[in-house]
Amino acid sequence: MTTPFEGPEKKLEIILSRPVPDLRSNTDSRWDRIIEASYSEIISAASTPVMDAYLLSESSLFVWDDRILIITCGQTNLIHAIPEILGVVDEADIAFLFYERKNLMYPESQLSDFETEAAQISNFFPGKSYRLGPANHDHVHIYYSSHASIHAGDDATLEILMHDLHPDAMSMYTPESGYCADDIVSLTGIDKLYRDMTFDSFLFEPFGFSLNAINGASYFTIHITPQSTGSYASFETNQVNNNYMELVNRVLHIFQPAKFTFVLTSSVNNPRISVNTPLSENIDGFSPTEKSLYELDCGFQVKFSNFICC
Repeated sequence: MTTPFEGPEKKLEIILSRPVPDLRSNTDSRWDRIIEASYSEIISAASTPVMDAYLLSESSLFVWDDRILIITCGQTNLIHAIPEILGVVDEADIAFLFYERKNLMYPESQLSDFETEAAQISNFFPGKSYRLGPANHDHVHIYYSSHASIHAGDDATLEILMHDLHPDAMSMYTPESGYCADDIVSLTGIDKLYRDMTFDSFLFEPFGFSLNAINGASYFTIHITPQSTGSYASFETNQVNNNYMELVNRVLHIFQPAKFTFVLTSSVNNPRISVNTPLSENIDGFSPTEKSLYELDCGFQVKFSNFICC
């Protein structure tokens, strides 16, 4: 029996202490090698003057002059990409490394677990690991390593990790639906989540959909595994909002999950984001089952919440 596809992602982010002007170059196929080391491959790319966004066979890669973000799903292993990254980035220039892995639906099919991966990362970058959320329900593991004082500034990342999506909302995410990737972007309203974005999207065989949307240094990315068993969709953006609630409600309306996890990572002193906003009063049709706030000793804080449909 074939194991259903594992949608929940792993994420590796590296922030440099200084811009590296040629970091974005792929003339030597550096990014192909890095992604192949994680057991994925690049399928398309889009760029702005300050960043490059790659769609992968399993999720996305984003590269700026001063940071790298890789998001992968399935049976990928991002730890194997670290030695390749160190072949193009001087270890002394790495100010901050962040690794995240959500609890998976089919962990027995993975090549390794979080504890093993955290131990492997620590061989390169000693750091700390945490579990955000309850052990026996949806949670997120993080590992971070801070090597220099970094100014978090307006940095913020919002993740909406959605499970058990309504079948009607998932019906178009297979080639048999007759829709192409561009159709899906416009018909679902994904193109209206943020204005003035450049879209790069792909509809997979036999199912699945990925999208990168970019403008300047900003992105949002969406990944969907619509199979009836273990359906999952993720939304992530680095665009800073004073209040994310309207955006969250619009994303939930598109994908109609039965439950979701909200993760907001931001600077501790970011005046534009209030992490104390009570989400439960503003999420249409959902009630919270877990709410936590974690302040890390590296200038960032993480707000974590689980919600179920009510």
